[in-house]
Amino acid sequence: MHRTLKFVVLAAALAGAPAAHADMPAPDNCGTIVIPTGVGVASSDDITSMNPLLVTSLYNQQAASLLYQPLIWLNASTAQIDWSRSIANAITTPDNGTTYDVTLRPWRWSDGAPVTTADVAYTFRLIKAFGTTYAGYGAGGMPDIVKSLEIISPAQFRVVLTHQVNPTWFIYNGLSQLQPLPEHSWGKYTTDQIFQAQSSPSFFKIVDGPMQAVRLDIGLDLVLVPNPAYDGQKLHFDRLIFKFLDSAGAALQGVEAGDLDMANAPLSLWGAVQHLPGLKLTILPPGNSYNEIVLNFRNKKVPFFRDARVRQAMADAIDQATMVRLIDHGLGVEIYGPIVPMPPTFLSPEMKAGRYPVGYDPARARALLREAGYSPGPDGIMQKDGEKLSFTYLLLTGDALNQQIAEVTQAGLAKIGIQMKVREIEFNQMLALLNNPTADWQAAALGESTGGYPSGEDLFGTGSAMNQGGYSDPEMDRLIKESTETPGLSGLYAYENYASAQQPVIFLEREQALVLSRANIHGVRAFVDAAGNYYPDRLTCTAEGTKS
Repeated sequence: MHRTLKFVVLAAALAGAPAAHADMPAPDNCGTIVIPTGVGVASSDDITSMNPLLVTSLYNQQAASLLYQPLIWLNASTAQIDWSRSIANAITTPDNGTTYDVTLRPWRWSDGAPVTTADVAYTFRLIKAFGTTYAGYGAGGMPDIVKSLEIISPAQFRVVLTHQVNPTWFIYNGLSQLQPLPEHSWGKYTTDQIFQAQSSPSFFKIVDGPMQAVRLDIGLDLVLVPNPAYDGQKLHFDRLIFKFLDSAGAALQGVEAGDLDMANAPLSLWGAVQHLPGLKLTILPPGNSYNEIVLNFRNKKVPFFRDARVRQAMADAIDQATMVRLIDHGLGVEIYGPIVPMPPTFLSPEMKAGRYPVGYDPARARALLREAGYSPGPDGIMQKDGEKLSFTYLLLTGDALNQQIAEVTQAGLAKIGIQMKVREIEFNQMLALLNNPTADWQAAALGESTGGYPSGEDLFGTGSAMNQGGYSDPEMDRLIKESTETPGLSGLYAYENYASAQQPVIFLEREQALVLSRANIHGVRAFVDAAGNYYPDRLTCTAEGTKS
């Protein structure tokens, strides 16, 4: 339920993992490592694009981030820039918010050509050319608030904005999008040709990340090999294969059978995966993400979603503590707003104190519905003027955890007179529906990766590219603007408190991930970070059981 369907370009800049343990065995070559997509964060599904400007799912973002190094790398555990992994090695703003001077470290493309500021400028031209097709359009104000981008030298460039903004916000959310792309390779193609080639490994021959794509068979797998010219840390394997599977059960069976080297272990099978021979279980820390019910405010069949009292009642009816205790086996976090509790870097004082506008309170939920003019109908479903509080909830197939969360949600809503009908759907079908502003879906079970400066302009701003449900609220827009233009955190605090009260999506708990792996593979905990990004250099193996 991770919003594998939510655009996650900003998450590509989020990376940072725990340091390797001092007692880790000496690294030996792992040979070929075979894993499903979504290890550590989501159930597996297909990778369909490797272009970092066009990624529309977590899986695509993860693949693109292995091919292309980010300009700015943020540590997901602290929400601070990790300069050791960034292509940029210095950023200054001499006028505190309008002008940004950036210096690049020496870095190479896989063909030996240097990564330069010309590649950054090329990325910016592509972003403008793609317009709203660009997955991160509007986030960090990009590209509209950029007045100019000037190349000062091959290693230095300057960005000047149309007006002064919150520097942290723009560096984390806007400047981070200027990930260098190889102009000398891509520049001979039109934007339409680039769009059409986004799933073709032959187009992505020139990379500057740790890996290169060899083969992509949609529906089957993606095969990657190390980039021999990579300027970062050495990798300890010869090939990495992402298998596309249709269920968490299939992934677990693959590890047990030896066909996969690691995979998510379903929390629903917590007891069964504790002591499997030859395998080990790793519990990952809480991720920078939350589960959510995304609502379609455009759909005229469910107009009640536009009433904040109904949304608040829905949030108050869902027992997140029970979800964490029974479904997550205590390995989860209750979430009631757009900022995750860990790390607490950007939490408002009210959120840090646990004072959320919503929380499990069925009595308050019923009172809110009565205040909104609803009363029980003959079948127990709340109604007003012949309009029932009933909606269809799209649920991704193949994940027992998702199904259990849906059951608790459905039962909680039923107790206050809201009917939630569940319809299971394949990943690609849901992706198509959510990317179609005229589609008639009503609600969807997804997940959202947070990261950068979590100001919400890409998620809940009117008309933003990632706002697939069409949510629009003038006060939300005002508070988002304040959080992006006022230095400091006061604007962000006001935004997150308001969003928690408004519930533009119904925020839900987030479970911690379990990863089951072969016992001779080490560094699993450091392989995937809290934002879902991979660190292939963290994986090492002891000699026993390595594969060729």
